[in-house]
This record gives sequence, C-alpha cells and structure tokens, in this order.
Amino acid sequence: MDFADFADRFEDRPCFTEKDVRLVFPGFDDRQLHYWMKKGLIMRLRKPWYRSTKRPWDQFERWTIANRIYSPSYISLESALSYHGLIPEGVFHITSVTTLHTRTFDIGKTRYFYRTVRPQYFFGYDILEQNGTAVRMADFEKTVLDLLYFNTTLTTAADFEGLRLERTTLRERLRKDVIADYLKLASNGALTKRFGQLENWIHDHPG
Repeated sequence: MDFADFADRFEDRPCFTEKDVRLVFPGFDDRQLHYWMKKGLIMRLRKPWYRSTKRPWDQFERWTIANRIYSPSYISLESALSYHGLIPEGVFHITSVTTLHTRTFDIGKTRYFYRTVRPQYFFGYDILEQNGTAVRMADFEKTVLDLLYFNTTLTTAADFEGLRLERTTLRERLRKDVIADYLKLASNGALTKRFGQLENWIHDHPG
C-alpha cells in the first residue's frame, strides 16, 4: 500500500490501531506499520496504538490520547483542576481516572497518570468536542470530589490553603444539588465529611 493512501484515511485521527487499519484496508500487512515507523512517518504511543508524526500536538490532542490509550478513563485531578480554573498554574502532565489498574505512561514529552476508582464511582464527566474529536473531562463538581477522594489527608483549613485552590471560583461555581447527588452516588461517608470540611473552608469557617 502507498503511504499517501494510508495517510489520506488516518492522518486526521488522533490515534489508531492495526485493527482500525484492517477495517479500512482488508488484508493489510502490519509489517508496513513497522516500516513506516522506521521511516519516521508514524509513531507508536503504546501497544496497540499508533499516530501520524505529521499530526500536531496540542492540549486537546493530549487529552484525546489519554482517553483512548487506557480506556475507560476521563481527565480529572490536576488536569481538570487547571481546565476549570481551580488552580493558578498550568499542568504539563495528564491526569486521569479509570476503573483499570493505576498506571503511568511516558509518550513523547508528556507523562500520563491514571488513578483507579471502583466502577460505581466512575461518573461525573462531560463530553468536550473539537474538530470531530470527543474527550471525557470531569465536570466541575466531580473534579472537586476526585481531589478529595484521592487525598484522604485533606481535613484542615491549612490543608486546603496549601492546595492554592481558587476559593472565589469554588464559591461561585459549585452546584450544591449536583454535589449532593454525587455524594449520594458515591456512598462514602469519609468523602462526604471531607467535602463538608472543604465547604467550611470555602466560606471562611474553618472546620
């Protein structure tokens, strides 16, 4: 197969697998992928995922890769805190929540972290779309709860101050009805207590 024919069908995809290629080109010889890798035309992300080296990287692209190479997962924790304007600094790695095992992958210059939750806690994400590509991103409330879920030592005003969270943003954007629904779904007494302590801090009443 000519690479131009292949690129015409796959350069517009953030990533793809050998199976994806065979669905478009039946009888495709996977040795061709290894040849194109040696030529620098495509790169391997992690087995079985590949991507065109001509496709540019941006933040949305990295989020898309994070969702696909280890699925099911959604963007959360530091990455979602930055996206929602809850922390002042940018984040140069990608953090996700998954029902699979906790893992870390280094792809290019980016490190991808995945933290494990039970299947019943896998909820609370929005679907973001850009140029026909979709990304699962924790919504505002779930981002906050995920932070508390994975940081069990957060209990005092000093703990929350140390996170450098944007308290005004929290005060203005947290939807109490959504938080109440999520806490009910989580059915986690310790998480509910930590959120109460965070809420006290948000409103300047240390717990």
